[in-house]
Amino acid sequence: MPFPPNALVLRAVENIKDTHPLAVVSIPALLKAAVETGGDPVAGLPFGSSEESALLNQYFALPRAPDPDRPWRAIWSEQEPWQKRKYPGGGLQRLRTDTSGRGRVLIQTKVSGARDNWRLTPAAGSELVAGRKPLKIVDLALWFGRNEDVADIDALVDWFKATFNPHRADLVGTLYVDGVPGDYKSLPFETAPSPDELAQQLGADPPAPTVGMDLDALVAAIEIRVIRGGFRMPPGGGLVRRVVTAWLRGDLVVLVGQPGTGKTMFAELLGRSMEAELGLDTPLMIPIRSDYDEAEFIGYERLDGRPQLRDFASGILKTDAPLEAHVVILEEFNLAAIEEYLASVLVATQDQERVVRLPGGEMTYLPVDTFIIATCNSYRDEPETRTRVSSPTKRRSTAITMPNVLAERVAANGIAAIVDLAVDLIEQQTNRVATRFTGNRPAQFDQMRHDALSSVTAASDLSQGVRDKLQSIADAVLGTSPGRSWFTLGILRDVALEIAYAPRHEPDELAALGRAVADKIVHQLRGTHADADPLLAAATGLPNYSEIEALIVRMKDGPPDELLPLF
Repeated sequence: MPFPPNALVLRAVENIKDTHPLAVVSIPALLKAAVETGGDPVAGLPFGSSEESALLNQYFALPRAPDPDRPWRAIWSEQEPWQKRKYPGGGLQRLRTDTSGRGRVLIQTKVSGARDNWRLTPAAGSELVAGRKPLKIVDLALWFGRNEDVADIDALVDWFKATFNPHRADLVGTLYVDGVPGDYKSLPFETAPSPDELAQQLGADPPAPTVGMDLDALVAAIEIRVIRGGFRMPPGGGLVRRVVTAWLRGDLVVLVGQPGTGKTMFAELLGRSMEAELGLDTPLMIPIRSDYDEAEFIGYERLDGRPQLRDFASGILKTDAPLEAHVVILEEFNLAAIEEYLASVLVATQDQERVVRLPGGEMTYLPVDTFIIATCNSYRDEPETRTRVSSPTKRRSTAITMPNVLAERVAANGIAAIVDLAVDLIEQQTNRVATRFTGNRPAQFDQMRHDALSSVTAASDLSQGVRDKLQSIADAVLGTSPGRSWFTLGILRDVALEIAYAPRHEPDELAALGRAVADKIVHQLRGTHADADPLLAAATGLPNYSEIEALIVRMKDGPPDELLPLF
């Protein structure tokens, strides 16, 4: 099954360049319509932009056009290599009307109650070729028949002549030149067409690499990488699948939860796992500020009229690989009003064309596989610093409440699990520091960190007193309803590291735990006065008990149904 080689098609395209569009589109469309209807293009037949559109769609539409609104590869024009969808009813129609008004090339005849008739003038070829180079029929045959199964170049020319019948008026010998140059026959035809390769050589976007696994396999591979990165999956799993499935549906994924539940860690590990598993670009991390608006997120027009684009616009909207997946992480996305900065993106997700207007008026497109994952704390928990999320945004989102893995592990395994979890968290930090040493990029204080952290590799490395007291404090906090919400792995990690950095002597470890309670845990307390009492009781015996007591007393200096934050 031989097909024209791409090298020969590209040579034909080079020869067709800078010729008149009527010679490449309108006249072939008229000739083809005459062949299909049995009409005579010199006598005239019903014709117009619909026939030109059909020809453009059949022969000039290439896969993965860089601009969806410009699907047709205009091989006749070096200045405008891609034409808009309205081109047949606009540019081509004006060219036809102009020549008709001058009585040249194509003549239009109005027909009452029917479509207009168009016909070739007897001297159409001479009139159109004046001042321009003629077109080789073999070049047109190579372009129009590039995907045709034909034996050789002569058979391809025969196919073109049968399909278009260019021997009308004076076209052949003037506008179109017959004959096949000898060097055209030196290239053997291919066994199969290569439309993707040809399209890319003509300026189309490169094809996206195909994901060579099913959804189950992808989810499993990502879960392995996320767990290796140190994230503790909630019991029952399913978190990665929920995110990836939501992305496939086209949703924005929002991770909601208390500080320390691992929202940011999970989002970053997920993005890096997608990058490693699928060869994607590095995830784009955008920390949202309270003053964020569209100018901060997408960009703005400078005083000199030039656009100033932000990372999302330059990295995602104007990417060189619009068919590939891109992971975007919006950190603390409800610190600002979402509609103030994300409105055009949210609209684009529901728009078939996915159009986004850039500063300065340029139209661009949101890639289909733009995978956005956002982290946020609940407005209900922090109304002073968070903004509400509107119903339209919720409609376009999948909101996943991050579970408190610490509370769930303790509920499943008992309070004794606290010490083992603390040691695991210390080990994770030890491994992070070791990784920097392995990569020959240790930070200035990493040796100090490593010396202290590596002294705790098992629960037995901690004194019995600090283990018992840590369990008591954790039990006191998790025994309250608010505590089961805010006492997370993130907070336990900080407490555990405070202890790890202390000398391996019980008094020093207890002093470190006391500091962590005063500096970290007390300030997270919320709820009623009664919710603070178990922690105060559990802190008895800590070296700084009086400090902890004074802090809690200050937090109770208000209504009995509310603990007052100290900062």
